[in-house]
Amino acid sequence: MSRSSFQQFHWHSKQFALASNDIHAFYHLLAEQMQGLALTKKTLGHIEGYPLELYQSANPQPKLANVLISAGFHGEEAAGPWGMLKFLSTLEPSITEQLNLSLLPLVNPTGFKAGHRFNQFGENPNRGFLVDKGRAKPAEDCSREGQLLIAQQALLKNLSQDGILTCHEDVLQHNCYVYSFEPEAAAGPFSYTLRDSLAEYFPVAADESIDGCKLEDGLIHNHYDSSFESCLVKLGAKRGACSETPALEDFDQRINANCAVMQQFVSASIEYHTKQV
Repeated sequence: MSRSSFQQFHWHSKQFALASNDIHAFYHLLAEQMQGLALTKKTLGHIEGYPLELYQSANPQPKLANVLISAGFHGEEAAGPWGMLKFLSTLEPSITEQLNLSLLPLVNPTGFKAGHRFNQFGENPNRGFLVDKGRAKPAEDCSREGQLLIAQQALLKNLSQDGILTCHEDVLQHNCYVYSFEPEAAAGPFSYTLRDSLAEYFPVAADESIDGCKLEDGLIHNHYDSSFESCLVKLGAKRGACSETPALEDFDQRINANCAVMQQFVSASIEYHTKQV
């Protein structure tokens, strides 16, 4: 079985009482959750009329960690964006006094609406991010979404300098795992705590090869490619991760797991930065 670009995946969320691809409800609930949080919205562009929105701390503090959480690069990985909505519902307004938080809640709106992996043009929004001589540039096959993100290279590099988390799902899996990036050759506590947050909800994938990458202890460590998170780590983010929840499992459980890994990423980022200052 392989990941088909246009195979459609739809689920129903009991906790939201909505279909996984209800994009209008998603944007409505996102706007509701942002009320009361000290985050400002910046629209990076539009894809077929849908906005690619970036939220960031309204008053960033130089002494705080700068972290970025993103979701919804692949449309059939819907628990990431819905998990972000749940994550937002758990945040206290004082969160921006603890770290400079930035969010990309839904990168691929047309894929999300259709429930398939790529955008409606057949482009992969999580590939084509090349780095050359310390600068990002789009590959020939870079998606429309990717081009909008690369146009904001300087901003995104600053917003993610202390950490980047991208939340994905694997439609072939019953188990969870994490792509992790750390300065050390071996994975450290940062990587394992993110893995363990997913393991509260699903079994950890056994040691094997996934998409040609070595998976060990539920981690694919320091694997660099042309993905968004890999690009930002190459540009200077101190730590990074791509979480993978199993899309063959219950949708609401996946939403909860995505919320949990975002919470753990925030906690770990605050803790690490506190130790460094």
